[in-house]
Amino acid sequence: MSKEAQFGEPLTPKMKVLSLFIIPVYIAMIVFSISKVNFFTFEMFQRISSGSFYVEASSMGPFLILSVPCLACLILITIFNFRENVSQKLKTRLGITFAISGILAVASKLVMWPIVMYQINKYDYSYCFFYSQSNIHSPSVYVKHPKYCLKSSRSVREELFAWFDQQEEAGVEVQPIEVLKKIQELKQEKGTDW
Repeated sequence: MSKEAQFGEPLTPKMKVLSLFIIPVYIAMIVFSISKVNFFTFEMFQRISSGSFYVEASSMGPFLILSVPCLACLILITIFNFRENVSQKLKTRLGITFAISGILAVASKLVMWPIVMYQINKYDYSYCFFYSQSNIHSPSVYVKHPKYCLKSSRSVREELFAWFDQQEEAGVEVQPIEVLKKIQELKQEKGTDW
């Protein structure tokens, strides 16, 4: 094994350049995590308890919160690798903090989903396949009444959600025929038929 590749040794010039590119990525991930915590936790539970027309359900909230210390540790470890006088003990502590917060982040995701599903079931929401995206990391969509879940609406789901939100703010109780008409109108505006 070469001297440069050993753990704890100074970075090679190529690795330093790569590190300079990776730090902004970690910072962007921290900003994203912090910006989405409200949406994936408090706002989601508020929508469920208030009887919103639809809810995008996810267990990502605590995971995002706990990912911040993981990413901060990665940033510090990367920065400390530029300096030769940083103790191995400090790097080890950062590594342990990274591992513990990472394990807690994954565990929180596993614990959070049953809590979310309990609230969804408590307020009688129904899963809507047609509004849910096929990406495994995207939130599953649940509707207050199954009558709001209509086929062939996936291509206009974002616009439909905005319309649902407008109706909700106005205090309007939407009928299924109105939802169907709105879907057709949105699809015509968008120029799509699926």
